[in-house]
Amino acid sequence: MSTPEPVSGVPVWARKRRKPGNPLVGLVVVPLFLLGALTAGLAIHAKSFTGAGARMDSWIAIVSVQVKDAMGEPTGKPAKATADKAAH
Repeated sequence: MSTPEPVSGVPVWARKRRKPGNPLVGLVVVPLFLLGALTAGLAIHAKSFTGAGARMDSWIAIVSVQVKDAMGEPTGKPAKATADKAAH
């Protein structure tokens, strides 16, 4: 049994494929979808969206404190250069 030829005369595997969409859409939509899924999962677990929001706020607060500790407090002034003593 032979396969029918396509109407255009070009085999299926040789046809030009459609161009993929804008990658920026994927970079925005996927994280938003994941955030929504996380929120919904936490809301189901906590049995309230308020509890889920409070838990995510506490995570954000913890991360912001860790980032501030790692980077130091930004003052807007350039850092002073210190001369390191060379080992002789």
